[in-house]
Amino acid sequence: MAQLLPLSGLASGTAALWIAGARLRTAFYGAGLFRRRRLQARVISVGNLAWGGAGKTPFTIWLAERLQRSGLSVSILTRGYGRASRERIKVLPPGITWEQTRQDGDEVQIYVRHLRLPIGISRSRFEAGTVLERTFSVDTHLLDDGFQHLTLERDLDMVLVDASNPWGARRGWPVLLREGFSSLRRAHAIVLTRCELVERARIEKLQQTMRSYNPDARCFLASTKLTQFAAWPGNTPISIENMAARRPLAFCGLGNPQNFLGTLSRAQVNPAAKFSFADHRKYIDKDVATLCKLAKKKHADCIVTTEKDIVNLPIAAAIELPLYWAMIESVVEDEDELISWILKKLQITGSNDGQIKASTARSK
Repeated sequence: MAQLLPLSGLASGTAALWIAGARLRTAFYGAGLFRRRRLQARVISVGNLAWGGAGKTPFTIWLAERLQRSGLSVSILTRGYGRASRERIKVLPPGITWEQTRQDGDEVQIYVRHLRLPIGISRSRFEAGTVLERTFSVDTHLLDDGFQHLTLERDLDMVLVDASNPWGARRGWPVLLREGFSSLRRAHAIVLTRCELVERARIEKLQQTMRSYNPDARCFLASTKLTQFAAWPGNTPISIENMAARRPLAFCGLGNPQNFLGTLSRAQVNPAAKFSFADHRKYIDKDVATLCKLAKKKHADCIVTTEKDIVNLPIAAAIELPLYWAMIESVVEDEDELISWILKKLQITGSNDGQIKASTARSK
């Protein structure tokens, strides 16, 4: 059940210092003491307050697909969290295979598996965006995990909040949020994700809480839908009903493992055993051996995980049991209204041939 107010931890010395530091940094940018730079193309930031588990990656995929369908030329700008590649700026062209991006971080691999668009990877998203704009016809950048990346100007700030865990509680450190909820004043839109986990009355109360921090921001609702499972390798589809009749070992390395386990439970998939690793875990052979040993001990007949964990497994992982991953997608309520609102905010106008085009003038 969603927790509307923090019950503990926020007032601790560590949390208070962290939040104070974030506020001071934001104030410096607001006062012009730190430099912010603007790209030629429009920038939509998709970010969150928590340290993980808000459903940012599937939502970004959904948004990119819908904007492309609307006629925009979209790219993704990302830090490439956890990447092993050493280039200061790396640009991936549309159509590259995910196997070619194994050094670029799990989120980049997932984007490549689902989207056909250019991706810029760098700590400096401005420099990556500049290279993208010189190389491709891009009119809209999606700034991945961008709410705290204040060095880059953006036209829209969309902030995702996990409705089932709005205060970002998690195991280990940091326990709570990157920023306090007062930072939502910077947001143009707030998207409550994982709404399928929360009763409608609680969602309405959470919406009221969000409006108390920013009455001007639009609030939208999104859910995570399990569509089917896929065998690995090969991605042969397996129905939910088929998986529900099996005894899988379920494992994941996510910011909030309960989201994945809850998805299985709602699909009536009852694991013989469960195992969780740290977020963004890059698995080694020892991890695989641990999972296989546990699966044998619990008499599991297969192993099931997430797409994020699949791309983090060793290429030649020695897994004797059948391995499957859960195929999920974001489902946004009033999605046409959300896309129309974005296009209006970006000053997108219709053209005579029915396609849309970006106005060359930016709002002042």
